[in-house]
Amino acid sequence: MEPKAYLNLILLGKKCAGKSMSGNTILGREAFIPKSRPGSVTPDSTAESGTVDGFPVSVYDTTGFCDPELSEDEIQQIKNVFQKCESGHCVFLLVIKADSFTEEERKTVEKIEKLLGEERLNKTWILFTRGDELEDENMTIQEFLDRKIGLKTLVKKYDQRYHVFNNNKRRGASDQARLLLINILQRSLGLSALDGGRLTRWIPDSRANRQDAQQTPAACPKSRRIVLLGKTGVGKSACGNTILGQKVFRSALRMNAITTECSEAHATVSGRSVSVVDTPGFFDTEMRPGKLVTKIGKSVYLSSPGPYALLIVFPVNMRITEHEQQIPQQIEMMFGEDVLNYSIILFTHGDLLEEEPIETLIEENSRLRHLVQQCGGRYHVFNNRDLNNREQVNDLLQKIDSMIEQNGGYYSNQMFNDAQRYRREEEERKQREKEEHSENTEFTQFFTKYGHNLRMSAFAVGRYDLLGDVISACVYEAVCHAHVIQHAQTNLCVMLQQSNRF
Repeated sequence: MEPKAYLNLILLGKKCAGKSMSGNTILGREAFIPKSRPGSVTPDSTAESGTVDGFPVSVYDTTGFCDPELSEDEIQQIKNVFQKCESGHCVFLLVIKADSFTEEERKTVEKIEKLLGEERLNKTWILFTRGDELEDENMTIQEFLDRKIGLKTLVKKYDQRYHVFNNNKRRGASDQARLLLINILQRSLGLSALDGGRLTRWIPDSRANRQDAQQTPAACPKSRRIVLLGKTGVGKSACGNTILGQKVFRSALRMNAITTECSEAHATVSGRSVSVVDTPGFFDTEMRPGKLVTKIGKSVYLSSPGPYALLIVFPVNMRITEHEQQIPQQIEMMFGEDVLNYSIILFTHGDLLEEEPIETLIEENSRLRHLVQQCGGRYHVFNNRDLNNREQVNDLLQKIDSMIEQNGGYYSNQMFNDAQRYRREEEERKQREKEEHSENTEFTQFFTKYGHNLRMSAFAVGRYDLLGDVISACVYEAVCHAHVIQHAQTNLCVMLQQSNRF
């Protein structure tokens, strides 16, 4: 006998959007017959119950919205489902195919929103299906949304409450459902969804959870803005995917750059709206340094009004060379000297450590120890191969919370602008010094090479008393006006000869 459902999920959307298959993915079995298959003849809403990682849920598959308009009876059936489900915890899943968003789909969304009403919209999530097609094109959901302005606007309207399903993926289907439920429980219901890394089996009374939430320090707001920094190929994009619990950034095991532009993605993590900005790699040989600095600097504005944390990514097995040691200084040069107060070293490939603690590795490697010390001793370890390990993400967020309390807030755009202005002033000062040094060098080279000829010319006409004035005039003409040296010597002789007549 199935336990009584703690959460009701109602699937809404256009016919053939993938509602029934999404219900099957959530429940981990063939509970619903997709309307496009033979044998699916009933337009009525149907319900099935089951568990996700031991957590009891009920899923309601509703009639597909399509033209012509739904009949009054069909609309009333859907309203009856709403009333039945809202006696307990209820969340609405607006199912949309992640390969297109036509005018017809937009109108369908408007119909559903009108039926739901404003209050229910606050408990509605967008569930994108056909995630397999995005994977086939090696495209993240964020890249897809960037191309579909209408969908991007819709996602923003729903405060980034969205998830992606690959309903053709049998292996790992339970992980997709588990991550969806974690996000829903934490963000929409304000509940602690994890117990030892697993979904809580049963939550008899949510009041205790609400009390725990009220005890959260006011200094730690729910939103978190994070920027990933590091060399090409260290795993920045994979870390972003681990933090958000889904593949939103393109990631591959290669040394040439996958990320050439700053990109941003959002998700709900541990009940918080988390945004992550992925950046191009430091020392990217395919990009001019000035252009690279500009692109990485853009990350601050993408995380406006400023990031709470900058994560500097290093693999645990990376050999720390002079290049790696320069990265904190490079970051300070770009963002300002205070930026390391907002930074954490994030080690990847934690699975390679096996039984050896990261503390031993840091203690035995002086260069690694120096890197960590530059960031106030703050570090964390990720195993990006284990996306189901949400404890590593929650631990990271706790470390970010502690850092926020110490800093009193985030690294603001104004702080970045001040750092950029100081950097420009320093570059202008160095350029002036370089030009002055160049002029002095030209004077020195001029006298070294032609001083003997000038002295001999003055000796020939016997007027040493005018030598200083004449040389100054010739040097000014030769160097400042870029005349050839031979012309300067000719002028010198003429001037000396004329002066000798008086």
